[in-house]
Amino acid sequence: MNNISRFLIAFVLCIVYALLQALAFRWLVAFPFLQLMLDGVVNALFFIGLDFLLWKVVKYGNFETLEVYQRFINYTALGFLTITIWTGLSYASSFLVFGRENLEEATRMLPLKAFIAFLIYLLMVQFSRMWLFKAGTPQPIIDEETEEDLSKPDDIGTDEIQLLERIVVRTGQKINVVKVAEIVYFQAEGDYVRIFTDSDKFLKEETMKYFQLHLPESQFVRVHRSYLVNIVKILRIELYEKQNQQLTLSNGDKIKISTSGYKRLRERLSL
Repeated sequence: MNNISRFLIAFVLCIVYALLQALAFRWLVAFPFLQLMLDGVVNALFFIGLDFLLWKVVKYGNFETLEVYQRFINYTALGFLTITIWTGLSYASSFLVFGRENLEEATRMLPLKAFIAFLIYLLMVQFSRMWLFKAGTPQPIIDEETEEDLSKPDDIGTDEIQLLERIVVRTGQKINVVKVAEIVYFQAEGDYVRIFTDSDKFLKEETMKYFQLHLPESQFVRVHRSYLVNIVKILRIELYEKQNQQLTLSNGDKIKISTSGYKRLRERLSL
């Protein structure tokens, strides 16, 4: 989505929200409809800014890796903070939109505005969670790696490397011990790696290169810059769009692999 599309969507959302807010408040206060529309546009802009900050907090705060009760506490605290900030900004903007002399009447709208902010916050949280869940699933390949990108460094001797048998992942106050043999694949996510098993997934603060170095080379293959796959968990290798290959794994996920990754996989499987 380009910047023009984002601007148009934001513009439409502002107008729609301003119209709905003006219709909701026209019977509560005596302000002109256009003035209520202007107040709605200002409030919508505040929410767009808060939505951007909320997205960053949920994404980089790794809320989805926490226990249910911890997520509830975090989302509740974040909601209280969001609603308080938005209501405060709305009150402050009333000086400009309605004037100091009409501030008392404008204050009558705050309780309903706070309730509307609560409903919008719930929608924002659900949208952010769905977007993160979608982003966490395998995506089509955008770029192509070289063989060097997928290979292990040559300057580290095998005697110096201790292979992993299990991986410890902390999720909130809970510590999970994941056996390497149960892992289906790894997916790189910035400074983190998401670990997928047949029944669960975990987020670990580690690099993909580390796991590539400390896992059995005969069992795990780097099929793409973003994916390290357990070959025991591969169910099918099939053609996907011309010369691209796709893996179907034991947990049901399907990932696209690069040309270099497919070459390495063929070598490992002696195909």
